Amino acid sequence: MKQFIAKLQQARISRLDLCPLPALLTPIERGTVLVFAPHPDDETLGCGGTLALLRQKQCRVKVVFVTDGAGAGSLDTDAPAIRRKEAIAALTILGIDDIEFLDEPDGNFRNSIHFENKVRNLLQQFQPDWLFVPSVLDYHRDHVAIGQAVLSCWRDWKPSGRAFIYEIWCPLPATHVIDIGSVIGIKQQAISCYALPLAHCDYLSASIGLASYRGLYLPGKRDCNYAEAFTEVEKKTSFGGLLQKMLNLRLYLENLLKR
Repeated sequence: MKQFIAKLQQARISRLDLCPLPALLTPIERGTVLVFAPHPDDETLGCGGTLALLRQKQCRVKVVFVTDGAGAGSLDTDAPAIRRKEAIAALTILGIDDIEFLDEPDGNFRNSIHFENKVRNLLQQFQPDWLFVPSVLDYHRDHVAIGQAVLSCWRDWKPSGRAFIYEIWCPLPATHVIDIGSVIGIKQQAISCYALPLAHCDYLSASIGLASYRGLYLPGKRDCNYAEAFTEVEKKTSFGGLLQKMLNLRLYLENLLKR
């Protein structure tokens, strides 16, 4: 029986494409885009270049910051106010002025009916063509919980639209990349507005390095290779199973890292 299963697996592996790469995604024009960021800076690190391009395409972009950015108690008491100002400055550089702060507890976010109602109301009011949410595979617990909660609400939302997961702490199994070479300087400027988190970690070098790595996936480009990567989530019957599998993988990784 074991030999039969092993041969079956080998047959399935032999039918895999040699090296499938993420598809190139073209930013929409004059659309509506809704972004959920767990903390101030996640939106710029994860999809700041894409948001700058979407604004250049005359899209309406709204960014929702879910937590207050207090740093889970590791920062000074005035951190939420500082990070709010930094977020406004960063988004101004990206060309975005539609911002909302929900002030959920940083580092201890827990999904609730109250939060889900906020998400549903935002979906209904804004009617996004594209939705961006944090990775449900991420190492940060808030990112996982918020990504799961928002996508669950989006699954039950009737209008059509596309949802994309963006990456911060943990690279994604990407389905799409967006060429951000023309706006990489804008992304760098926006990240630089986040002086408080940059004092604790060199997010700027890490984010630009990741964008350079993702630029390898851009077809036929040699210079200025910068991209942002996303995993698209589709509304299909397997949607709930996909989120559960991603959560199971995240739990598996945590168990390994704790050993």
